[in-house]
Amino acid sequence: MSSPSWNIMFVDDDRDFLDAQAAYFGSRGHTVHTVESTQEALDLLETVTPDIIFLDLMMERYDSGFRMAYGLRKDERFAHTPIVMLSGVARETGQRFDQEGEGLLAWSRLDRFIDKPATGKQLLGVAEELLTGEDPS
Repeated sequence: MSSPSWNIMFVDDDRDFLDAQAAYFGSRGHTVHTVESTQEALDLLETVTPDIIFLDLMMERYDSGFRMAYGLRKDERFAHTPIVMLSGVARETGQRFDQEGEGLLAWSRLDRFIDKPATGKQLLGVAEELLTGEDPS
């Protein structure tokens, strides 16, 4: 049985991270769209409908990712698209977001919050879980 091919969007201001994810996911047969800002992402979303969006928290502003995710959830086209927030905040500041119960995920309407650095393998596992409902481990 062949694995499904997904349309994946990465929004991050780290070009090296984007290139690594494009290579990793692309080599596994997925279509990968990478953009370096929320505005580029919004422009691309006029023509592309991703199956899942990986979104950096801090780009143009310290809360760019939250702002974009909030806006996407209000748009019927993306209301049910899995959104995974990526952030190096814990690594840079030692502060971790509460991801349980009525914490961050419930408030932000994100599907996952992943601390950076994150590997392609880790992100692929998250995508598999969110898009197929199966735990890849």
